[in-house]
Amino acid sequence: MSSETKIASRANGSKTIVDIDAQNVDFRNCEAIKSSVASMVSQGSKNIVLNLSKVSFMDSSGLSVILFCKRTCEEVGGTFGAFGLQNYVNNLVNLTNLNKTIDIYHSEADAVN
Repeated sequence: MSSETKIASRANGSKTIVDIDAQNVDFRNCEAIKSSVASMVSQGSKNIVLNLSKVSFMDSSGLSVILFCKRTCEEVGGTFGAFGLQNYVNNLVNLTNLNKTIDIYHSEADAVN
């Protein structure tokens, strides 16, 4: 895991908020994020929301993180979503139609309600 990527989780209501503290989500840190989320799900967190507010760039590896998280949560009957998408990431999510398959929230408050 690159030293600039910090992944933290916290409970907010029935959801687990996963804060991704990195400018980029790409090939350098995607496996670390996937393994963190897989670990959270195996420990019983099944409704996960990614906080992407600090992420200004994402490539195809980053998109694979989103799809992995969605599939991992759904396999245990949970839900998955994301909030805090900056312009580049939001455009990428819309361009790839991921916004039609995952829940995108404007804020953490929207995500937990």
